[in-house]
Amino acid sequence: MTNFNIYSSKFGQSTDDLPEGEVNLYLTNERIQAVIDSNTYNVEPHISIEPTLSTQFGKSNTRYNGEEWITEPVTDTYTVTGASTATYVDATGKIRTATVNKPRYTFDPATGESLGLLIEEQRTNLLTWSEELDNAVWGKANLTVTANTTVAPDGTTTADSVFSNLATSSEHRVRAFLSMAVNTTYTASIFVKKITTRYAYIRDLTNDAFSVYDLYTGLVSRQAPGTVASMEAIGGYYRIKMTFTTPSSIVNNLIDFGCTTRVDTFVSIVPIGEGVALWGAQLEAGTTPSSYTPTQASTFIPDSVIRFLGNEFNPNESSFYIEYTPNKLTGVGAILGTNSDNTNLIFHGDDSEGFGIDTRTVPGGMLTYSSPLITRLDAPSFKILSVLEQGRQRLFINGDKVVDETNTVTSYETISQIRILRRTNGVIETGICKDFRYYPKALSESECLALTKL
Repeated sequence: MTNFNIYSSKFGQSTDDLPEGEVNLYLTNERIQAVIDSNTYNVEPHISIEPTLSTQFGKSNTRYNGEEWITEPVTDTYTVTGASTATYVDATGKIRTATVNKPRYTFDPATGESLGLLIEEQRTNLLTWSEELDNAVWGKANLTVTANTTVAPDGTTTADSVFSNLATSSEHRVRAFLSMAVNTTYTASIFVKKITTRYAYIRDLTNDAFSVYDLYTGLVSRQAPGTVASMEAIGGYYRIKMTFTTPSSIVNNLIDFGCTTRVDTFVSIVPIGEGVALWGAQLEAGTTPSSYTPTQASTFIPDSVIRFLGNEFNPNESSFYIEYTPNKLTGVGAILGTNSDNTNLIFHGDDSEGFGIDTRTVPGGMLTYSSPLITRLDAPSFKILSVLEQGRQRLFINGDKVVDETNTVTSYETISQIRILRRTNGVIETGICKDFRYYPKALSESECLALTKL
């Protein structure tokens, strides 16, 4: 392997992991790109100091210990608290369960790429016996449920086969009976795999919203007005999802999961003996689905918390960097919170307004600076850098400087804990954290732009 030494007036980089071939170097917006045989490689920008606190969750080491995959970040200084177990996708694309107080390093189920640390707001699966559709709590119509016939997305033989037992022009489904609130948004989901029937569906009988899913193509075939439907390939299954809002008055409280031979409706003649495999039913209040939460006779609430600890904080100047992929916001959630007052946020996001910074500098929480909210960007992921220095505060998002304001601060309140995607009062910004770094120095303008450029 040929070593390539890459230098510029502001950056220095030496690497031995680039392929041999014709090399062209480009310096754009303070970031080096190496183009080798028409392939482009980004070279990490050189920063004048090393971070004193750094965890690159998206660059994790994964090893197999003979029984399970063990995933650890490249470097870490943190503790995790979680009130219960919770699920994630491992490097093989299977659904795994993290035990209490253990982090969830999640992977892309299609490519096996390490995505980072999964952090979610508190959710409840409202459906009981989520993996036992043969249980009497589930109503059945025109089909037979046979338990534990198929390998499920978690690698266990716990998925149920659901086959038509009557060739009738009616519904072929399992049904959950439950209470839902009026004027409330819910998301229903289930894992489904084709056996002999091409289409599956989810139906909300409260306002007759439904979605039909093509198990051949992996595409949503139809969704009723007012619903948002999607499907995701995981562990040999599709997780089909539907989001809907209940009306102002509810007549029925019923959620259906079923199979159909028609692309345009959930009502069709399914020949006797045809059907699908089902596993992991879920219904939760929220506009997006969270990770799967298994239940039996009672519901289950995941709650993951991450805290970074360290005495490296410089009260005169600091730079906080985070890279994350959001799922949703609940109210005002902290992207980086601290150990003291609930509103002592390095920066935060609001689902309806945008990003902002709050800074409190003395015990007791005197507000010394609160930035105007920055319009929330329409981006799939974010690289954000908040820079605190005497008399000045800056915020960089995805390669742009969006805040550069003066303040009255001469020394910032000591911060001993950093809370990723979380405030001290428990409000969480749901998403995947890929990278966090703390620099005990105000980084330069060029360093900030380079570090946050997508």
